[in-house]
Amino acid sequence: MKRKSMMKRMAAFLTAAMVLSLTACGGQEAADGAQSAGASEQGSAVSAEETEYQGDQDLEYVELKLYAIADAPNNTDLAAQYWEELNKQLKEDLNCTIDYTYAAGNDYKNNYALAIASGESYDLIQAAPGWLDYQTYAAKNAFLPLDDLLPEYAPYLWETIPEETWKAASVNGNIYAVPNLETGVTATAFVYREDLRKKYDLPEIDSMEDIETYLQAIVDNEPGLLPVDDYQCQVYGTSWIYNTPYIGIDEIHDELFNFVYDPRNGEVLSVIETPEYKEYMYKMKDWADRGFWSSSVLASTNWGVMQVLNGAAAASFNEQLPAYNWHKTQVEEEHGSEGWELGFYMYFEGNPDSVLSGSTIANMTAVTANAENPERALMFLDYAQQHEELWDFLTYGMEGINYELAEDGSIDTTNIEEGASFNYFPSSIIGNDDFKKRQSNYCDDYDEIMQKIDEKVVPDIFEGFALDQSGFETEYTALYNVQTEYGYPLQAGLVNDVDAAYEEYLAAAKAAGLDMVREEVEKQVNAWLESRE
Repeated sequence: MKRKSMMKRMAAFLTAAMVLSLTACGGQEAADGAQSAGASEQGSAVSAEETEYQGDQDLEYVELKLYAIADAPNNTDLAAQYWEELNKQLKEDLNCTIDYTYAAGNDYKNNYALAIASGESYDLIQAAPGWLDYQTYAAKNAFLPLDDLLPEYAPYLWETIPEETWKAASVNGNIYAVPNLETGVTATAFVYREDLRKKYDLPEIDSMEDIETYLQAIVDNEPGLLPVDDYQCQVYGTSWIYNTPYIGIDEIHDELFNFVYDPRNGEVLSVIETPEYKEYMYKMKDWADRGFWSSSVLASTNWGVMQVLNGAAAASFNEQLPAYNWHKTQVEEEHGSEGWELGFYMYFEGNPDSVLSGSTIANMTAVTANAENPERALMFLDYAQQHEELWDFLTYGMEGINYELAEDGSIDTTNIEEGASFNYFPSSIIGNDDFKKRQSNYCDDYDEIMQKIDEKVVPDIFEGFALDQSGFETEYTALYNVQTEYGYPLQAGLVNDVDAAYEEYLAAAKAAGLDMVREEVEKQVNAWLESRE
């Protein structure tokens, strides 16, 4: 690992933390102090002149257990070399090492749930609202409250992260996860084989109609290739919301919602009663009948993007930035000689009424309730976000192997050896807008894509909102079961008659308590929005 000395006098670190804990004791309430003049004194203490940290004279050695969603690296030798170097450095700096459990991207939801239910102790575990159900797990005490620990063991992050972000990360008055230092935007998109679009002289993809034309061409001309292989009803789930004017309220799974908010009039609506929902079901039925996906899709656990990358499918409805950059590079490296290319279409581009929200808690790190070393885990997060060379190692890998540092300071991966693409550490948990560097494997139109996102994105009005289901937990669970039994087949287009299937689904949802739950959700949403005025 190429670096200057990153040793830090931990005594000064802890002294600053003790000062903060005396003035900012009591968890979230301390944020007021962190924004006051006293906070500047704390900042100068934290950034005091550094001297060498004396290793285990101050800190007992611990091994931190890390869990995050990522497929295991293909090049196990390089991964082993990376972890040896990283753990050597962490041993010197913080007298700790990290044991990372890779959780497969396929069926990540169940893998994550099983990891938490197992009772396994994780000092660092990836957390996020929506797709990883952060608020739900926090409310069930799966994670450790961090309010009292943060000022003492992560004083830099405690001061640097805005009070509003800490509030957004709070559930029932407690902070259960540490946000990173990067604003996250989910711009879900359609990814496809651009070389096949060109091969069959199809129109550039700028709308859902163009997507339909492309998928039909795959059916007609590529019999050995699935047009789409996104699991269950993910085609609907990842595209519908961006083809409406609504904002999702309660993400059940992969952008499937029971309820949405209409910013045009302030109404809370049940998804299945919106006019756009039923209309979309006709499209899903039509596409399924045409063979755009397998008739056994409801039993699938395939991650559609991976199916595109390995040649099993021609498209996926569930791509996102920045992953597209890495995937495009992967395709060029692995299939460039075969003429493969990837294309990318963001759904919001075709709908001026769609809402694209930016979040400061999109990627976080929690600590399981039974973790053995929460203090050192917070110290690691705090330390990594202050030391750019360590951060680079965690984010980009080994210089000279996983990348070269270009003269302009960008990360150059154009000449790395095959199999050396970096994916050994879940760098999203330590995102940092100040440390982030431009990368050579950004797609050619990256700046254009980011400009479109920047022009579209707005603050998430529901950031930090946690639906309290305690008053209707039975009904809410029943709605989930109804969604699984009646909604999934309808949304995957695997029904004989859309009208009949829709009416059956709606009747079952009403019987499960849809109207009552919607009214309760509306009350909570209105109270939340009023509290933000």
